[in-house]
Amino acid sequence: MCLSAGDVPGVSSVRAIFAVLLLLLLSPAAAAQGTGDEEAAIRTVIAAWYAELQKKDGGRISALTAPGFIDASPHYRYIDTGAAMLGPRVYTSLPARALKFAYDIERLRIDPNFAKVNVWERGYFYAFAAQKTYESAAGTLFILERQEKDSRWLILAHQSSSLGIPPNKITDPMPDLRDHFYATEGKERDPEADARNAGKF
Repeated sequence: MCLSAGDVPGVSSVRAIFAVLLLLLLSPAAAAQGTGDEEAAIRTVIAAWYAELQKKDGGRISALTAPGFIDASPHYRYIDTGAAMLGPRVYTSLPARALKFAYDIERLRIDPNFAKVNVWERGYFYAFAAQKTYESAAGTLFILERQEKDSRWLILAHQSSSLGIPPNKITDPMPDLRDHFYATEGKERDPEADARNAGKF
């Protein structure tokens, strides 16, 4: 079963559940550190999560999530068209939206049953009007649970939010995504015309 923020009584309930999970990780019983193999297994799950989100319609995260999975920040939503049926699905996660995506695991804490992972996400986009690459960022928290039957690490809870980028985390130099943009998202545009227009600003 997968629970999203819309499946629970409210945002406060989701926060309460996260608080309980974090208390478990901060308790004295959680003092033990994981082995290198455990850390590698957790990093593999996180990498697989992002790989699936980048696939958009083709992505499947169910194999990476634990029973009772709570997603406080669902990676897609449906456009409200006013009709009885669901509108088109729009992918809202940074991995799905960005022209280029990268992430850094900033903190990883492991106890015998749970793991807490803090991730800094970077999404790179190309602004054709300015002919420049720019970036957006998000801070993401994962809680993973070790499965009793096979000792696999699976994602029990996920929460992500957009963040401002402090000076020490700004990408410098920024990747040049011009060719990639016009080969993909901007393939219907005229790059030479965009370049001429950009010079007018």
